[in-house]
Amino acid sequence: MKRNSLSWQLLRMGRAAGKRVGGGRVRAVALLLATAVLALGLTSVAATYAAYNGIAQRTDARGVQFHDAHPAQPIAALAKPTFDEIGGRQFSLVYVRPLSGHAQLPPGVDHWPAPGQALLSPELERLLQAEGAPDRYGKVAGIISTEGLASPGERYAYVNPTDRQLDKQRAFPIVGFGSGGMPTGDVRFIADRGKFLTALYLLLLPAAVLVIVAVRMGSTGRDKRTALVSALGGGRRHRALLNLGEAAVPVVSGAVLGTLPALAVQAIGDVRLPWINYWLSSSDLRRWWEGVAVSGLAAAVGVLLVVCLVHRPAARRKTRSTRLSAGRTRALHWAALACPVLLFATVWGPAQLDPSHYADLRMKLYNAGVVAVMATLPCAVAVGAAALGPLLARWSHRTGDAGALISGRHTAAHPGVVARLVAGVSIALVLVSQVQLKNAQFGENAKAAQATADRVGRSVLLVNVTGDVARNRLKDVLGHLPAGAETFAVYRPKNPGASVPARIQGPCRALRAVQLPCSSRPTIITSRSADQRLTETLRWVSPVIDRVEVQQAPPLPDDSSITPERLVLVSAEGQDLPQEGIKQLLRDELPVAAAIADAPGAEWLVGARESVAHGKWVVFFGVPGVLIVGLAVALANLAEFLRFSRKVAPLSVLTGQRKVYYSTAAWALLAPLLASVVSSVIAASWLAAPQETPADGIELSNGVLFSTAGILAVLALFTWWWGARAAVRQSREWRPYGE
Repeated sequence: MKRNSLSWQLLRMGRAAGKRVGGGRVRAVALLLATAVLALGLTSVAATYAAYNGIAQRTDARGVQFHDAHPAQPIAALAKPTFDEIGGRQFSLVYVRPLSGHAQLPPGVDHWPAPGQALLSPELERLLQAEGAPDRYGKVAGIISTEGLASPGERYAYVNPTDRQLDKQRAFPIVGFGSGGMPTGDVRFIADRGKFLTALYLLLLPAAVLVIVAVRMGSTGRDKRTALVSALGGGRRHRALLNLGEAAVPVVSGAVLGTLPALAVQAIGDVRLPWINYWLSSSDLRRWWEGVAVSGLAAAVGVLLVVCLVHRPAARRKTRSTRLSAGRTRALHWAALACPVLLFATVWGPAQLDPSHYADLRMKLYNAGVVAVMATLPCAVAVGAAALGPLLARWSHRTGDAGALISGRHTAAHPGVVARLVAGVSIALVLVSQVQLKNAQFGENAKAAQATADRVGRSVLLVNVTGDVARNRLKDVLGHLPAGAETFAVYRPKNPGASVPARIQGPCRALRAVQLPCSSRPTIITSRSADQRLTETLRWVSPVIDRVEVQQAPPLPDDSSITPERLVLVSAEGQDLPQEGIKQLLRDELPVAAAIADAPGAEWLVGARESVAHGKWVVFFGVPGVLIVGLAVALANLAEFLRFSRKVAPLSVLTGQRKVYYSTAAWALLAPLLASVVSSVIAASWLAAPQETPADGIELSNGVLFSTAGILAVLALFTWWWGARAAVRQSREWRPYGE
């Protein structure tokens, strides 16, 4: 009973001490925010596992089971899985013709659509309505429920083709839908779960930094209290109870706050994530409620453990000197020594692995190295500053600079304080560079395709005919093109080579639309004299761009079975063609996926947009991570202001002037922060080297890097000014108390 009473009393003492100590309320807010962000990051990990498991289960349940893989089962339908795009993003749809009314229905579907009808996912229906083409795939006969979708926001469709669209020779016989079948839908486009989880370090590492900063705020008074309790005979348990009493309420409150978003999704329903436009499934999170609860609990327990572990009594050392000695901890010193080694290993090590066999391992090693460098870089700056502290103090003896003397001795004695001060700056620069690199995904071909689109728009379209389509059907479709659309064909040379030009063949109207001569005899001309649209077309269909062979003839002659490389549609007036109308014509009048009409290089743009969409997740996590680092910088600086102001306030009595505060703040605050900015720019540039691939458009933006460095340098100047002003205010109020 007495022991319980003592424990309760120690908890109450810790709580009361937290309220009275200088900056106690600031630390409570910092602990609450740090725990909330950590809990949010850990619940994001749990949500990731929940979402990917749900996607895998629902995708497997609707897998297309081909008859070739299940020959013992009867054929239930003819199907052709294919792709389409809307809003610049690809998605899956399945054309399926059931052979009987009793054929197995896929999950989320309660009836088969009739020929010429479609079942759409809610998101695809919304996008088609917004595009003004709700009947793109036929009359909408129903909506696929969430049980049949990989995620609530998936774009997906089951389409029963018309008899004109159905080509039984090219369709695949299937026995049904279920486990072990061919996966379709979002699983074909989303990033691997491992890659997605590695992106979460952009949120978790800043959260860990914020935890360390929050725990050590106001540590001077707390360290004195810890030493006093130890001197009075208190053990680890007593010190832990005092620390828990001070930190428990904000930590538990923060854990609850950080877990609330996941709990809200479980209770309210599916939620669309802002900006990223991804729908998070509430049913998946409900199935993983234990993981969400454990994440919040782990955040609280982890922060409380850190609170107890970092406030240990300092080891007593015998010394004959009354001078301040550098209190470098062994861990800080080893971390500083490890920083350059880790930087070199991160840049050099993964590059030694063959990317064709170890791409995933290379990425994991690189990301782990980046995290390790970000964790040790502040220690390297702090230990370097501590090593220069005595030199600065000796230099001040010759110059008479009291501020340099005070700051040099202070920096040498407290490298941990410097590490906390510069941690946010060091991590912010590296983090910004990594976010920018991960989001730079427009490769060289995609850039060329975008440049082509900027120059010619949709005034030229390339029609790629896949498979064997009857010529009479193809001619009939070309005869129904919108007014003003002219057609010519691009044929490969009979003896292809690097210097052999392609052959352009079409009627005079089409040839003159691109400023080509009209002659029934083949003529080789330079493309420079032709319309720019021809040059842009040749960039994507021919190895020879500067020359072309031209002949006036039908684009699809009856006496030839040779299939052209591309059919090219051009606007006679140079205006944009009605691309959606042309694509709909091909979709309705030709067999499923028999022909595709797109702008030159469009396939590269679609692929690049998928990479950009994946990169948006990096920004989605990275921007909050940078903001968290900024918060850590602000809190660390605020704590340092409070501590710094109290320590140097008595100097007004010793020096008789207050300008010494600006000098002291310049060396104690401004110099370490600026040194951290410079070292972080160097580290960020080095770490970017393995990621940079100029051919794929992945390059570190010097503008982004130096703009961030400039902002942080301005923050350092503001920190110096604020710290000096705070010291001046403290000096006016300071009175000696026999200390």
